[in-house]
Amino acid sequence: MRVKYDVDTQLLFQIGDPLDHACACTIHNRMYELANLNAVNLNVVVKKGELPAFIQSCKQLGVKGFDITMPHKSDIIPLCDEVEPFSREFSCVNHVKIRDGKLIGVGLDGLGMVMAIEDSGFPIYGSKVLMLGAGAVSGPIAAELCQRGASSVVILNRTVSKAEKITISLKKYFPTLQATAMSMTLENLCSCAPEADLVVQCTSLGMSGHQGDYEDLTFIDLLPKDACVADVIFNPERTSILARAEARGLRVLNGMGMLVNQEKAMMKFHFGVDLGPEFALEGEETLLMALVMRQLRTRRLTRKGASK
Repeated sequence: MRVKYDVDTQLLFQIGDPLDHACACTIHNRMYELANLNAVNLNVVVKKGELPAFIQSCKQLGVKGFDITMPHKSDIIPLCDEVEPFSREFSCVNHVKIRDGKLIGVGLDGLGMVMAIEDSGFPIYGSKVLMLGAGAVSGPIAAELCQRGASSVVILNRTVSKAEKITISLKKYFPTLQATAMSMTLENLCSCAPEADLVVQCTSLGMSGHQGDYEDLTFIDLLPKDACVADVIFNPERTSILARAEARGLRVLNGMGMLVNQEKAMMKFHFGVDLGPEFALEGEETLLMALVMRQLRTRRLTRKGASK
């Protein structure tokens, strides 16, 4: 459906600061089109501290909801009337819908990755999970895996205290869960690998434009032959850890599936719309096109700045 821009058009915003390189609106609007919705999503720069005024404006305008990037993912939580428990626990809300004047918030990063893992055919129930990294997405992903019956979670991180914080939160919701935090050393990687059914790589190591990478991947050779290795990174398509796992014949998936499924979950959250399996290729194509647009915009902004 082409947006009618009439009184029935549903208005949503993508908020954050800065948004110079943001491409989320392009993706969201394509999703609305695929679902035949009369809706539009617009970028709005909302600076830190301006959320209360923005929310009041949304209520007055009858806005359906908004999607969030930095720096508001945790600041929005006390302003919501309802927040999904895991999203509150790990201080990460990236979608808000407004219903009858109430703000309902949710974070969908973890759900997106778990949906992608399920789509790959990997059986999560009863699996032993090895999480690499304890950043913003690690907790939500681990919680969603536990929700689907993962039997144990080991989190390796350079700063052990961050991993310990996640394990404490997990045990709060899953008292019988075996949850362990350890330092990310080659020794620990190699000692944990033989017992891991599922490895989820949540660091920036191996990401395009990032200097760091895993110095030694021998732990991948110690994984069980039916293990699955997932990476939150989608650029490059195959990070070093995925390439090593794929060379062994292991099941692998990159972060593209996580992003596509996050969009599917977002459509369900905002509109109650279920996008079918055929959406996957359309969603991936839209994401890739949006990333190219972001690169072109970055180049244009760089040239503009250089000409001043």
